[in-house]
Amino acid sequence: MDGLSLRMTIHPFCEKFGLATVPVKVQDLLNYTAIDPMVQRKLSTGQRRKISNYLQERELERVFFGPVTLSLREVSNLSRMEETLMLRPGSKLSVLDGQHRILALGFVNEQLLKESRNFERKLAALKIKQRKRPEDQEVRDEVEQVEGLVNQIERRRLELMESELAVQIYIGLTEEEEKQLFGDINSKVQLVSKEIGHSFDSVDPINIVIQQVVEHNMFLKGAGVEKRANLTAYNKNFTSFSWLYSLATILFSGKMQTSYELTRKVKKDPTIYTEMLHQFFSTILPLMPEQPGNPQYTSSSRVVQESIAMFAHRYLFVEDRYNREWTSCLRILEGFDWSHENEQLVERFGTLDNGKLNMIHEKSLRKHVKLIQLFEDLLAERKEEEVSA
Repeated sequence: MDGLSLRMTIHPFCEKFGLATVPVKVQDLLNYTAIDPMVQRKLSTGQRRKISNYLQERELERVFFGPVTLSLREVSNLSRMEETLMLRPGSKLSVLDGQHRILALGFVNEQLLKESRNFERKLAALKIKQRKRPEDQEVRDEVEQVEGLVNQIERRRLELMESELAVQIYIGLTEEEEKQLFGDINSKVQLVSKEIGHSFDSVDPINIVIQQVVEHNMFLKGAGVEKRANLTAYNKNFTSFSWLYSLATILFSGKMQTSYELTRKVKKDPTIYTEMLHQFFSTILPLMPEQPGNPQYTSSSRVVQESIAMFAHRYLFVEDRYNREWTSCLRILEGFDWSHENEQLVERFGTLDNGKLNMIHEKSLRKHVKLIQLFEDLLAERKEEEVSA
């Protein structure tokens, strides 16, 4: 190995250090970076998993990440060669920002290698089988199919490794100065609003479904979808992109958290799930107040919206098959009292000091369960009335 070629210009920084920006291939990042536990925070497995899932699900050949920040403590590890700077073999750049991205890239590379080797072993066995039965068309077809899979996986892995990331390199920092810089980066940075992420993200298929419904469902457009960070007491919009993501996940799966399995299902046939979400809003919104996002109505509560979706999920599928009549369960909302004086809701949830129902959102789903039970009771009463009539 000749070392890492860095075509960059080092600019003076704080009169004492150097700073350069340069594109670096993913493969080189994996070979020439190290994570110092004295500088970095503890690894979040969940964060690494999220990034890994994104990398495996991406449609584009290349990866587009924000800049990674690295540090070169030993200036002597750099040498000039003609018009470029060379990082000596065996040198390591300390990761200041981007450890989860780098670790996820390495993890996905290993997973693709493992998957490729598994298919290569299967291919070797098939070729032996083919030599014994050269006239067997079925074996020949299977060999071609597995060869194609091996080539596809390896091509995808190489495309990932050849992708370039923008890298900022600080030169000459000590360990203590790296700690301070790491703290400054991670305490001062302004995170992007979830609403912006959901409204622009085209990788997650659930986001694509939500974006389609927000754009084309007339009832939802009339009710209002907030694109800022959150809904306030003065906001009259019915929902937000992050609430919609949660609601869609609940409607499709019956669970609060999305899963890889759900993502694959939605990606396989997004049209079906888009239609489900259209049907949901086209059914419930005409049964709600004219301004369902107005705080004076319980329809503006996230607990209520998610509970209706969770209730509807119970009837969306029957024995794992789509139920065409699933929206009929939502007829219980006809004539529903959406005020904070609803006696059935007051009895179950109680009221706050301001007189409004205690509909503060909780991750425990305790309130959701109470509300779903009320909906089930209302549905049972409606069915009894229909039988009596």
